[in-house]
Amino acid sequence: KSPFQWAQLEAGGVALPAAGGGVSGVSANNSASAYASGTDWSKVDKSMTEELEKDKPEGEEALNELFKSIYGKANEDTRRAMNKSFQTSGGTVLSTNWDEVGTTDYEKERQAPNGMDWKTWEGDKLPMKDDNKDKD
Repeated sequence: KSPFQWAQLEAGGVALPAAGGGVSGVSANNSASAYASGTDWSKVDKSMTEELEKDKPEGEEALNELFKSIYGKANEDTRRAMNKSFQTSGGTVLSTNWDEVGTTDYEKERQAPNGMDWKTWEGDKLPMKDDNKDKD
């Protein structure tokens, strides 16, 4: 049993014996590092963050970063235009002009990439914007 009574512990002022003698090699006056290795990980994290910011993305990653930047800095109309044009065109158009996008029906005026056709799941060709020009 413990030599202390609960009432004594609640009252305070009673020094508890250290189980196992406490932490060896570290005195109460010594300001110990938060890291056992002695490495300042905050500095390492800061330098890694700076290095990552200096790296420029390439290829598709750079393009995605550009679109994120445009979307992030855009007003509500531009965001609405980007969302509607991309979603209703099947991913073939990305416009930031709401005046144009608001009046255009991309589902009726489909534009497939060059050399490709819009088709249904059954394989039937769907009319596209360029097909209408050929009829004129």
